[in-house]
Amino acid sequence: MLRKVVKYCNILLAVNWLQTFYMYMRVRKPRSSSIRVIHKSSICLAQSAKIEMEENSFFEINRQDYLTTGEKSTLFIAENGVLKISGSFTMHGESKIMIHKGGVVEIGNHSYLNGGSVECSSHVYIGEECAIANGVRILDNNWHDVSETNKGYENDDDLSVNNDYCSIRPVKIGNHVWIATNAIVLPGVTIGD
Repeated sequence: MLRKVVKYCNILLAVNWLQTFYMYMRVRKPRSSSIRVIHKSSICLAQSAKIEMEENSFFEINRQDYLTTGEKSTLFIAENGVLKISGSFTMHGESKIMIHKGGVVEIGNHSYLNGGSVECSSHVYIGEECAIANGVRILDNNWHDVSETNKGYENDDDLSVNNDYCSIRPVKIGNHVWIATNAIVLPGVTIGD
């Protein structure tokens, strides 16, 4: 009994209540869904950014056992970007989700990101029960042209991506997929169930 009390007290102390409240105010979710933001997490949501959660979903940013390591999870969603969560999803350690202007990331039930990163400018789909390991990068955009003359930027002062020069293709990761340490998933890749 005492162990349970200590465990729940540790969870209460670990939660960043201000960021959790902020997320509750910003997220479209049914009452049966919940969010928990642990300290050392970085969250930046544009005004038009959306996080959509289905019934009975759970979203945890930076699990409690990572408190002692100093690792920080990052969630960035730019204008008109959307993060859709179906079921439970957890970001562990130094995980990053960067959804750029107009991008959509969909994540299935019981999936987790353990120190990997997802960078989306179009569409990334991650199925159910997926395990994404430390150092993994999932990209739906190459962010620039490979030639020296077209760097993919409108001009030197504007660092927004010029899609005329970039390869943008959706990424789809099926159900029950494990992506091992330091793998890179490039634009247009489909990984089956």
